[in-house]
Amino acid sequence: MTVKVDAIAKRFLPKDPFFRLLVVNSLAGIGISGLMVGGILYSNIGNLTVLIRGDDSPLVPILMLVAGLVITLVSVVVGSAIMLLGADQTKGGPGSKLPSLFEPRLEPIPVKVDTVRAHRFDVR
Repeated sequence: MTVKVDAIAKRFLPKDPFFRLLVVNSLAGIGISGLMVGGILYSNIGNLTVLIRGDDSPLVPILMLVAGLVITLVSVVVGSAIMLLGADQTKGGPGSKLPSLFEPRLEPIPVKVDTVRAHRFDVR
């Protein structure tokens, strides 16, 4: 099973790792948007399915919905994959790696105090 998947991946995916990342995540975004369109049309949100079926040319609103969702969700998936490229995944333990991405770093900041301004509001 893995031999066939590796052969397909070598044949159709680019050899450059960055472009492979873009292609794989773009396909994931297209799949997610397909599920979203199917869910929207199946659940008839806002009577959208009834409106599309009653239209003279139902292909136009479906293509507009698909195009908007594909552009949006592919951008989200590819953007999040690119932003996670430099993430250090060695910290943390088993389970989700997200808490290791958001650990705050405490660094002391030197503050110079001006003694003249510190007593400016004293009443004498």
